[in-house]
Amino acid sequence: MDLKEKDIVSIVGAGGKTSLLFYLGKKLKQNHKVLLTTTTKIYIPQKHQYDFMCIDENEFLKVSKKNQKGIYVYGTKVNGENKLTGLKEEQLKRIRNHFDYIFIEADGAKEKQIKGWSETEPVVYGKTKKTIGVLDIQALGLKVSEKNVHRSELFCKMTELREGDPITLEALLKVIVHPKGLFKNAKGEKILLINKGDDLYHLDKAEQLKNEINKFYAKLSDKIIIGSIKNNKYEY
Repeated sequence: MDLKEKDIVSIVGAGGKTSLLFYLGKKLKQNHKVLLTTTTKIYIPQKHQYDFMCIDENEFLKVSKKNQKGIYVYGTKVNGENKLTGLKEEQLKRIRNHFDYIFIEADGAKEKQIKGWSETEPVVYGKTKKTIGVLDIQALGLKVSEKNVHRSELFCKMTELREGDPITLEALLKVIVHPKGLFKNAKGEKILLINKGDDLYHLDKAEQLKNEINKFYAKLSDKIIIGSIKNNKYEY
C-alpha cells in the first residue's frame, strides 16, 4: 500500500475493515506509534490486540504523548452495544501529530458482507491521505436481503437488483464504481482491496472484477489489491 510515516488512512466498505485495521497496526507496532480509531463505531478489541487504550477525551493528548511504540486505540465512550464510539475531526486534529501512523475505520456495515450507503456515510476524516475501500468477493451469489446486506434498500437502488436476487459480479462492480458507492467521500489516494480471495473460485472472480475496472474505469483507483486478510496473502 506504499504506506509512509505520518500517513492517515481511512478504511471504508464491508467484509474485513476491522480485521485490516488491526492487521496494519500489528505490522507496524514494533517500530512505530500507531493509532487505531474510528469515526463511527467498532467493537472493543481484545487485550492482545493493543498496547494502550484510551476512552476518556480528557486523556487523549496525555496518552498520545507517551514515547512507547505500539498500538494505541482511542474512542470517546463505550455504548450499549459494547462498541467504542468514534472521534470527531477536532479531536483527531489535536492528537494526530503524536503518531507515526493513523488508521481510521470510517464506515459501518453491522457485520454484513456488503452494504449500501446513506447520505451521511462514510465518515472520512478531512486530512486522510489514503482511503482503502474493502470489498468482500464472497458476497458474490448471496441473496439480497437485510440479513446479508447492510442498508439493502439503498444497495438495490445502486445496483438495480431487487430483494431476493443473487448478488452478481456486475452488481459488485457497480458498488465499486457508483458515485454513491465504495469510494463516496474518499480522500487522498484510493486503494481497492478485494478481500476474501480464499480459494481459486473467488480469486478468479476477483481477477475478473479487477480486469473490468482496469478496462473501463482505470482512473477510479490508484491501486487494486486482491487477497485475503485472514490468510495474509496478497497480489496486485
